[in-house]
Amino acid sequence: MVKGLHKISLVLLLFNAVCGYSQSYDQERIQLSNFIERMYRNAPFDGCRIVDDYDNSYLLSVVTLDRSKYKTTQIMNRVADVKSQRNAGEFFNGTQSYTEMTIKTPKGEEHESDMTEVYELIKVHSIGYVKQMQLLTSFEYEAGMQVFVYYKKVEKRNQ
Repeated sequence: MVKGLHKISLVLLLFNAVCGYSQSYDQERIQLSNFIERMYRNAPFDGCRIVDDYDNSYLLSVVTLDRSKYKTTQIMNRVADVKSQRNAGEFFNGTQSYTEMTIKTPKGEEHESDMTEVYELIKVHSIGYVKQMQLLTSFEYEAGMQVFVYYKKVEKRNQ
């Protein structure tokens, strides 16, 4: 009977430790995302930055997109992901990229003016690849503008 209680208490202790760690991780992410959002609203920026807190350093890749240019949120999320990777590649590896916009409008008077289509082509000449960029937060900045913040914990090198 005593061995059974020891096993149960050991399982509860392990479960409590795991739950405590996961809450700590979520709290860190929430605090970091709130800090980044306040920082962005104070002084908006796009591109990459390294941000330090007391214990960690993070690579941030911030992308601002106009919601009206994208038909679905999935397309907008994918474009934000690609642009974020491009920003991080340029920051770390000197990746060269450029964006090409193509706007097609139908000819003739029978078509209305709102039938335009916009294509955005991103070409990248990459030397390396930055792995593990995760979406930290996404928020609306101004009317119609969506901000995506991707991040990666940067490992500090011992000097």
